[in-house]
Amino acid sequence: MNDNDICLISSVNNDDIFKSCLARSPDVVSGRLKLTIIRNSVSMSEAYNRALDQTENRYAVLAHQDVYLPQGWLDLAKAKLTALDRSHPDWMVAGPYGVQADGRHVGRVWDVGLDRELGAAGFPPTPIVSLDELLLVLRRDNPFRFDPDLPHFHLYGTDLVQSALCTGRSAWALEMPVVHNSQLVASLSGGYTLAYRYACRKWKQRLPIPTTVVPVTRNPIPLLFAKWRLRNRPERAGKLLADAVAIARRAGYE
Repeated sequence: MNDNDICLISSVNNDDIFKSCLARSPDVVSGRLKLTIIRNSVSMSEAYNRALDQTENRYAVLAHQDVYLPQGWLDLAKAKLTALDRSHPDWMVAGPYGVQADGRHVGRVWDVGLDRELGAAGFPPTPIVSLDELLLVLRRDNPFRFDPDLPHFHLYGTDLVQSALCTGRSAWALEMPVVHNSQLVASLSGGYTLAYRYACRKWKQRLPIPTTVVPVTRNPIPLLFAKWRLRNRPERAGKLLADAVAIARRAGYE
């Protein structure tokens, strides 16, 4: 595997956040990891499908604008993906943080909004049933398209993983840690609820599906309870809570 086998894709709607996080990633700055930016999207499916039309690399890394890839991340990712190619040649999607079928979370990511590392170092490649959308790696050995009917900007990682599993492919959490310079979700109403209801209809034969936020179930109570827990959370600040490079060093990622 060489550098040209991998491309980086991001949907950007805040240049200040993008320039302070993803664009500062050393592999992006050096030009080793080629970046395709998508703007003015109506949904993440629409954004990523446009980007896939513009790229032909064997692997597409789909990352949020507020993610920072630490020094050496590309070489680590190449090693992890090469090993996964050999051990599980049926794999289609991977990421640094996901949820197993029994609901247990697995991965290694520093979450700035929570001010702590999620997961832990040293975990083996682990099969999962959903992935956090902060970063996804799509293996493009078949003509996959994101579902254009999935609304807004949520649950497309779960949709991608379920699409892979339904076609006999596999999905994995791999130890390739990143910094997610996130802010805590203020609400699960609006776009999240629309995407959640769509996922319930689309994957009704496979429910329940655990996710990093709230399980997708026939029963509406888990979503209602999650909304209730967030009822007093203030709106997002609209600006970064920390310096991504400083956090990467604090976490021991570089």
